[in-house]
Amino acid sequence: MPVSAAKVSIIIVTHNSLPVLETCLKHLQVAAERIEHEIIVVDNNSSDNSPTFVKNFCPRAKLHLNRQNKGFASACNTGAEMAESALLLFLNPDLFLDQPAIAELLDSFSRSERVGVVVGRLRFPDGKFQPTCRRLPTISNILFSRRGVIGLFSKRNSRYTEPDYDKITSVPAVAATFMMISKELFKKIGRFDERFFMYMEDTDLCKRLVMAGFKNYFVPSAGAVHDWGEGSQAGTLKRSFYHHLSLYKYFNKHRQDWLARFVLPLPLLVNFIFVNLLAMIRKIFR
Repeated sequence: MPVSAAKVSIIIVTHNSLPVLETCLKHLQVAAERIEHEIIVVDNNSSDNSPTFVKNFCPRAKLHLNRQNKGFASACNTGAEMAESALLLFLNPDLFLDQPAIAELLDSFSRSERVGVVVGRLRFPDGKFQPTCRRLPTISNILFSRRGVIGLFSKRNSRYTEPDYDKITSVPAVAATFMMISKELFKKIGRFDERFFMYMEDTDLCKRLVMAGFKNYFVPSAGAVHDWGEGSQAGTLKRSFYHHLSLYKYFNKHRQDWLARFVLPLPLLVNFIFVNLLAMIRKIFR
C-alpha cells in the first residue's frame, strides 16, 4: 500500500495534557503533512483548557469530551469508534514524532506478515533509547520492570523489556504510546479491555493478538521523542497505584489460579509501598 494512498485515524487521549500537547501537535503536523489522515482527540475531563487548545490549533480535528476521566483504554475505544480510516494510530500527547515516523510505520505495516500492531522506536528527551517493547509478563519478570523492586536498581531490565533492535523485529508486547493497528483487527480482537483504567491494556491486547496468530513489530526507523509522564498531570503515586492494580487484573484475567488471586496481592502491595517510599526519600534528599 503506497504511503500516498494511506488513510490513518490518529487517536490522541488527553487529560490535562498541556503544555506538551502543543508540541505533540506541531510535530504531528509535519509528520502527517503528506499523508491523508484525520485527527481524533478524546479528552478525559481536562481542567487545563486542553480541549479549547485543540479546537483552536486543529479546528478540523474530531473532539470528544468525556464528562469524567474514563481511563486510557475506554477513551481509545471511543476514538476508534469515531474513526473513519482503515488504520488506527494511537499517539500519546507527550510524544514528538520525527518527520518520517508515520510513513515508516505505514511502510512496515504493508510489508510485514500477519501484522498485529507496529510501533516506533522511542527515545528520551536526552536522546537515549527508551524501551517500550517487552516480554509478556510473568510473576517473576515483572520485578524487573521499571516499577519493580529489582528494576529500580538494574540498568538492564533484560528479563522484562526488549532491547534496541536495528531492524524490524517481531516482539511479544508493546506500549500503546505510538502504535498502529488496522481498525478491522482492533474490533475483531476485542479492542482494549476497559477493565484496565490505566496501564496493561496494551500488553493485554498484544497477548490476545499473539494468541490469535498475529505478530507485533518494532520499527526502529519510525522514531519519536517520548517525554514520558508529561502527557497527564496525574501524580506519581496515582500512576503507581493504577500500575499495580492493572498488574493484578492482568494476571487474574490470564492465569485465573489461586496464585494470581490470593498470593500475588501481597508482593504487589509490598512492591507498591517500597518503590513509592524510595521515591519519596530520593525526593527529600535530592
